[in-house]
Amino acid sequence: MKKNFYISTFAIAVISCLSFFSNEKKEKLAETNKFNVINVQGLIKFQKSGEAMKRGDVYISGTKLNFANNVSRAAIVNKTQGRFILSGNTKGKVKVLPAANNISSRSGALLNLIDLKKHFADRYLVFKRSEVQISSASFPMDKDNFFYLTYEHNDEEIAKKLRHEGDFLILDKDEIFKIDGVSIPVSEKEMKLYYRKDGKGVKINEFTPVFANNDLLVEEVSLLLQSFEGETDEKKIEEVTAHLIDFYGTPHKGNLKSWLKSEFKLEAK
Repeated sequence: MKKNFYISTFAIAVISCLSFFSNEKKEKLAETNKFNVINVQGLIKFQKSGEAMKRGDVYISGTKLNFANNVSRAAIVNKTQGRFILSGNTKGKVKVLPAANNISSRSGALLNLIDLKKHFADRYLVFKRSEVQISSASFPMDKDNFFYLTYEHNDEEIAKKLRHEGDFLILDKDEIFKIDGVSIPVSEKEMKLYYRKDGKGVKINEFTPVFANNDLLVEEVSLLLQSFEGETDEKKIEEVTAHLIDFYGTPHKGNLKSWLKSEFKLEAK
């Protein structure tokens, strides 16, 4: 009797342990399939509920989604797997692609016209304001020589002279989006950069400055950083930079560095 009792007890203990390890494995597996949504561009709906996906939602691998169009996409992150991008295709299937890790930002003083054209191109992310050092020998900035932007607003071309501090050109959204002293809504639009010298304006390039809402951007990056707790500041900066380039635009290195330090106390050694 005693022998049978001990055998039964041992068997129950073994089964309990196996069950525990099995559950632990299942939980770990479940965690690898759960992703936090950190950014949504366009409209994406959960097929089952019909609810629109938003920042802060949890996406489970394999969940069926409806994309409003082929440009709708979402940034998702998982602690063990890292960052990914969700997008749809013409057949309505969900594509889950590893996010890019291109973290080349725009940096250094701009010495000539080629530098200016390369710097002010494509989508250009600005945190509050950007200070870009430009060679005063090549592009002096004073009351007669200066940079200015043009953009369309209500079917009218607006020209905005850009301020400078020494040899630093200042891009400030509060100054750029103001007409006759009255603020207008900040929006993402293509602009043309010119340099005025000897009474003539010379076109530098066309680009799209992106002035993201700072509070929302801080909230988004905070959510992203939760998945990289315990990593070095260098790793965190790398992941944040790559995400910002993917979803907003390429920032100026000095502008990015100051923003990360002031908002998150992140600083590369």
